[in-house]
Amino acid sequence: MRPRPWDPPCRSSESTPFAFGRIRSHSVAFGVDLGVGNRQRTLWHAKGAGDKREPPEPVSARRLRLPTLVPDALGVAWVLAAAVAVVVPALVHGASLGPFDQLSRYGLSRQPGVVVHYTGPGDQIEQMIPWTTLAWTQVHQGHLPLWNPYSELGMPLAFNWQSSAFSVPSLLGYLFPVRLAYTVAQLSTLFIAGSGVYLLGRVLRLGVLGSVTAAAVYELSGPFMGWLGWPNAGAMAWAGWLFAAAILVVRGRHRSRDIALFAVVLACAVYAGQPEGVVLLGLAMAVFLVVFLALRSRQPDSAAPVVRPVVDVAMAAVAGAALSAPLALPGLQVASASVVRVVSRYGALPPHDIVHVLFQGFDGLPVAGSRWFGNSIYPETAAYVGVIAVALGVVAVVTRWRRPEVPAFAAVALAMAAIAFAKPVVALINDVTGLASVAWHRSLLQMSLALAVLAGVGMDAFVRSCTERRVRRWTGIAFAAAGVAVAAVWVIGRGSLPSAEAAIRARSFLWPAIETVVGLVVTTLAAAHRGAGGRHASSGRRGGAGPWAGVALLVCETAFLVAAGAPLVSSSPDFLVPTSAEATLQRAVGAALVAFGARDCHTPPTLGIHQDVNVAYGLHELATYDPMTPVTTFRALQAATGHPADAIGAHLILCPAITDATTARRYGIGFVLEPAGGRRPRGTVLARDVAGEKLYRVPGAAQATLAPLEAGGALPSPDSPAVPVVVSHPGPASWRLATNADGPRILRLHLIDVPGWHAAIDGRPLPLQRFAGIMLEARIPAGRHTVELHYWPTAFTVGIALAIAGAAGLGTGLVMGSRRRRRHH
Repeated sequence: MRPRPWDPPCRSSESTPFAFGRIRSHSVAFGVDLGVGNRQRTLWHAKGAGDKREPPEPVSARRLRLPTLVPDALGVAWVLAAAVAVVVPALVHGASLGPFDQLSRYGLSRQPGVVVHYTGPGDQIEQMIPWTTLAWTQVHQGHLPLWNPYSELGMPLAFNWQSSAFSVPSLLGYLFPVRLAYTVAQLSTLFIAGSGVYLLGRVLRLGVLGSVTAAAVYELSGPFMGWLGWPNAGAMAWAGWLFAAAILVVRGRHRSRDIALFAVVLACAVYAGQPEGVVLLGLAMAVFLVVFLALRSRQPDSAAPVVRPVVDVAMAAVAGAALSAPLALPGLQVASASVVRVVSRYGALPPHDIVHVLFQGFDGLPVAGSRWFGNSIYPETAAYVGVIAVALGVVAVVTRWRRPEVPAFAAVALAMAAIAFAKPVVALINDVTGLASVAWHRSLLQMSLALAVLAGVGMDAFVRSCTERRVRRWTGIAFAAAGVAVAAVWVIGRGSLPSAEAAIRARSFLWPAIETVVGLVVTTLAAAHRGAGGRHASSGRRGGAGPWAGVALLVCETAFLVAAGAPLVSSSPDFLVPTSAEATLQRAVGAALVAFGARDCHTPPTLGIHQDVNVAYGLHELATYDPMTPVTTFRALQAATGHPADAIGAHLILCPAITDATTARRYGIGFVLEPAGGRRPRGTVLARDVAGEKLYRVPGAAQATLAPLEAGGALPSPDSPAVPVVVSHPGPASWRLATNADGPRILRLHLIDVPGWHAAIDGRPLPLQRFAGIMLEARIPAGRHTVELHYWPTAFTVGIALAIAGAAGLGTGLVMGSRRRRRHH
């Protein structure tokens, strides 16, 4: 019996707490329709290929009753509980998230007998955790975290993108002790990602169960969990919020509010860091909007506008760009001259990695008890969403394809998959854009978002399918096809591997098999239950199996995702505590700059303190792993030393070999570390032995020096004799020094020349010029003078002005929109 348009999608679902079919719809929370079973609404989703009318606006604006919030509260609670569950095993071991145990393999941090849990890339401990610690320290000292004085000759901190110093998770982390700041930031990232996709599901008018499915699949997916702790995941955490805001802007019911929401969310994504993540998110958004608007405008009896939504989205994007300008403008200025633009060239992933969409650990895992034998580093290829998510996504595409958002998200999934796996597509993009340094294959994050949303739509269709035999049939077909695919991979796709790796690959079939079996069993039981009791639906008898079957699928999918993601999270009961050898080095060198006598900064055991970990200890090292390092720094140091300035086997890590005192003094290097048995750098003096490494002092080295000018006022050579000048630091981004000379001098500052440094002498502006290709110098007149320098990029000031203007424009729009609504009512 066909349902009447005013009937709820499935009467029997009203007896369960998972269909939430009796919620009144009062257009709360940015116009989200909280009602999935209101009798006053058209059954627009019961036959997704049929009725395409938009639900009408609610007749009344009565206050939302408390009981109507309970279903959404339960849904959000599930999403948050899933996020917590995936990190609980790590938090039980220690409250500080991050692969701290990796340090036991390096330099003066070496500790024998430590079992490293996560053996994959160490960027979290080599970059993000030290930078988070430094930003936290500067904020609690009352400074903006703009400058990192401890890496190489100083480097921008907030504007290196990777530090995410102004992101929402980092701001929350500043409220906690430093040992918990990074942990809070990562938990916040998970919560933001899950809640955003949940909101997106509700904006798409999915039921609570469908929205929960989409949120859980996305926040626990392989691409997101693989990049958790990197700014990649930080930027993409806002994807659900951004897509929800975009759809609301297109609907145009509350234009000012929705435009403001889009702008704020876009700015939050930019502040999270990783510009390539924002670029890929923007590309996915463009694909979605093009398809969505095209299909929406072609619906029969539709008067949906196209130009106005396009203009509104453009306005929102411009406003978001203005709000994010304080980071974007100086950050892009730094990035444009960085080494990553020169040495990084990325291609597509091999087709073999497509199998990772269904499997976790098909090529092993970089964790203790397993091994990684894939083609790239693990986070680059992690793509799992699970059999249940893929099967439900198929159901969504087949049964709800007339809903414009469904083919739009399907187009996003296909486009992002093509960018990740199709070499011709990547080559074409590189040729057209010239952005060969962008890792396009990281579009797996955007692909997983689209797959998660489609899974939520499929779940919504499945739990409402008491009157749709076609949905039940296609759900069974989808799980059967998944079973065939898994069986085919078992038979012909395992390859010839050594016994240990073959065993690892065989174990990866466990969860795909479980999910396939659960999907087939649940679908069969649900169909049988409906076949036995469906004839009573019209008489109001309750007891539908759809919601309960959906819950069973959700539980199984969440269990798989938690089990798959938990091994990837590391933690430590102790935060960054220097070893006795590191403490000895700290006492020996004080505030002096330390360099290495060999390009030994990447492969264990290395030298000294691992690059950037020194930042957390307040020790200055020339070595650093910062993709925003100016390419001129590498070139100048290579010319000065006669050897490449990068670490052996790692082109983005600055690690020049300093072999003589003359070169060391040119760059203000006070000490040089040599490995045991290494040669003493020429002109240096042995200071002491540090855990088997030899520490040599460089006579005459200083942060700043004063050298006489040549005859006729010409500049002296870079290595001419000079007098050290004492430097004090009122703040991390400021220098203060006093000079006293009987004639004109050249003041040489061993400080990296990046846009943003300003100098004053006795309160008057002092022009700065480049020294030795990468540092700063200034002409100083005779007599006593006080020289002050501070770092504050002009682009930062312009960005702040743009952000204020953008905020003022959005605020004006909100006020005007509110007045118009009041006049209308």
